[in-house]
Amino acid sequence: MTSKIKRFERKWLFKSNNSLSLVNALIRSNLFFRTQFPPRKVNSIYFDTNDYTSIRQNLDGVSNKKKIRIRWYGDKNIIIDPVIEIKSKKGFETKKESSKIKELNNIKLFNLALIKEKLNMKIKLKKIIHPVLTTHYKREYFISLNGKIRATIDYSLQSIFLNNLSQIDIVKNFNNTCILEFKYSTGLDKYVRKNLKDITLRLSKNSKFVNSAIEKPKFFS
Repeated sequence: MTSKIKRFERKWLFKSNNSLSLVNALIRSNLFFRTQFPPRKVNSIYFDTNDYTSIRQNLDGVSNKKKIRIRWYGDKNIIIDPVIEIKSKKGFETKKESSKIKELNNIKLFNLALIKEKLNMKIKLKKIIHPVLTTHYKREYFISLNGKIRATIDYSLQSIFLNNLSQIDIVKNFNNTCILEFKYSTGLDKYVRKNLKDITLRLSKNSKFVNSAIEKPKFFS
């Protein structure tokens, strides 16, 4: 079964590991955010073509962008209850299609040949796509008092580069980065912007996928 979601997504990137200050800003804002779910570890494998079409679209500022990933939660080394997510973005407006891929349940992260095979069989694109990198981070979940706006805070971000299977120990750490994101229906944009004036943050077009891909890796022991 495939689910489809259309919404606005706005992100702020902070060069700080002080996620508590962001939590306090949400709670004290005019939207009166509160905790929605317990924190959890989010894991994703991102896919791209041989010529890195998705990464190039983001770096070139293409208005209509698409990225494909497999996402799961918990242990980063074992894929549990994975979901395929295809995200299409135009400006701040995002459409996400999600579907389960049971064929990869309980598969080890670095069984990349099997992951590539099963994903391509499942979504059947014109071009073969390959796993290019992973992201792993902790996420906290919040929701506004009226229940219409979701917010998340991501921190302790890691990314593992998969472009060469002999280099799977190459890890990029973003220990001094937090990402705050708001998600809400497209009809609420004016309302959200008006009520977020008290959170004086500079809006940043941030993508964990692209930032991970263009950063030089750090050898991780």
